[in-house]
Amino acid sequence: MGKLINLRHLNISGCVRLTHMPTGIGKLVHIQTWPIYIVGKGNGESIAELSCLNLRGELNIKCLENVRDAEEAKSANLKEKHLHVLGLFWGDDNGNMGLENDTESLHSTGSSLGDDSDARSREVEDILECLEPHPNLKKLFIKGYPGIRFPNWLLPSLTGVVLTNFKRCKALPTLGQLPFLKNLYLQAMEGIECIGQDFYGRDIQAPFPSLKELTLRDFPKLKEWCGSNGKQVLPCLEKLTVNKCPNLTSAPVLPSLQQLELQCCHPLLIKSMENLTSLSILVIDNFPQLSLLSGDLLKNNILLTSLKISSCPNLSLLPLEIENLTALKSLTICWCEELESLPQGLQNLKSLESLEIYECHKITSLPEDGIQGLSSLRTLSIENCDNLSSLSTGLQYLSALEHLTIMYCPELTSLPDDLRNLSALRSLSILDCPSLVCLPEGLPHVNTLQTLEIRGCPLLTDFTEWVHNFSSLRSLSISDCNNLTSLPEGLLFCNTLQHLSIQECPNLEEWWKHKRRMDGQKMANISHIYIGSPEFRK
Repeated sequence: MGKLINLRHLNISGCVRLTHMPTGIGKLVHIQTWPIYIVGKGNGESIAELSCLNLRGELNIKCLENVRDAEEAKSANLKEKHLHVLGLFWGDDNGNMGLENDTESLHSTGSSLGDDSDARSREVEDILECLEPHPNLKKLFIKGYPGIRFPNWLLPSLTGVVLTNFKRCKALPTLGQLPFLKNLYLQAMEGIECIGQDFYGRDIQAPFPSLKELTLRDFPKLKEWCGSNGKQVLPCLEKLTVNKCPNLTSAPVLPSLQQLELQCCHPLLIKSMENLTSLSILVIDNFPQLSLLSGDLLKNNILLTSLKISSCPNLSLLPLEIENLTALKSLTICWCEELESLPQGLQNLKSLESLEIYECHKITSLPEDGIQGLSSLRTLSIENCDNLSSLSTGLQYLSALEHLTIMYCPELTSLPDDLRNLSALRSLSILDCPSLVCLPEGLPHVNTLQTLEIRGCPLLTDFTEWVHNFSSLRSLSISDCNNLTSLPEGLLFCNTLQHLSIQECPNLEEWWKHKRRMDGQKMANISHIYIGSPEFRK
């Protein structure tokens, strides 16, 4: 590599398993693109090799635990390189930090190991200070930094910052003064107990004036997130994600917030969000202690278009205020094992286009009046509801429904018969419903159906003759229906049918072999046929 003295660009982006660099790359004085540099311990492998390189664009420096001292870090001359993206990484990809790996090499002179760790921590802080990048830097990534204090770099052009695995830091760096910062991602800050004035900047009048997205993930000790002494903080924040902050119970006022995702947090954090009024997307995920969802949160955010409630095993009731969400387009409820029913107020959700219900084992049926009012519903999916025995007859009024999926509902015996008003239905999937004995009698009136999939319905014995009336059917898949013995004669000669699949249906496979011998030449439109394991193509 050292002989390629005219090389200007080497693209090794994405080569995440690289562990070493070629020695002596400092000779490549014309190089401009070298996105990954791995600091080694041998001659010609130090960070000093970057000194004379005129690097631009993106640079990720790995294994910074191998940098010996601040003087060596300073020799990298990062401040003179016109980089737009800089990544600084300590430790390995498993999250082990350099300081932890270095404890054996610390030289003790009568002091405790803790004193040596503090000394090494100060040394690492000096190293990071000397890695200050060019002030025009746009994006900064730092992972595994084993120091306690963060340097006061002047980086006014930053638009994105990602800081992860700062296990020893006791306070977040001051970032509120960055005028153009739009995205901030903070993860695995094990020592942080409070987010407050130091984060915003004590002399900053309007902290984080441009920040639009903020993620706080894995802050196990975080208890308090304060405002800024009467000042409006995060005035432009649109998306907030808080994940694995089990002790955080409140957050400051966020007037512009539109998307809120709360995961693995304290239930009181949800209640503290009741003052929000501009949400359009709300995700509440993995709250084992949550037994009652705040109705005020829904009532105050009538502009919600998407609501997902997931992994709340003790939630037994949805708030009646859900009926106020007249702008809601997507509703997903999953892994709520104690939820017994959906509110009748669903019928007011005239804008709802997608309804998904998964793993809600205590639900036995859908509300009669709560379904028929969903005049805009296009997708309905019900999966893994062990005790669901019937669907609402209101299903017949869903004139906009295009996709219907029923999966893993062992107690479901039938679907509503009268489906003649499903004039937009394009796909129907009934999967692993072992108690289902027949298909709806009104299904032949659904002449828009293009895809029909039936799987794991062993009690289904007849594929009624009217199936061949489907004028738009393109794909038919049947699997694991052991008692099916034949298909309607007219179906095989349907002008639109292009795909036919029969799997794990021994009686039906035998019937097919006979039909193929007798009428194979007449099945002109079926271009893809899958029977059993082998594939047959026309």
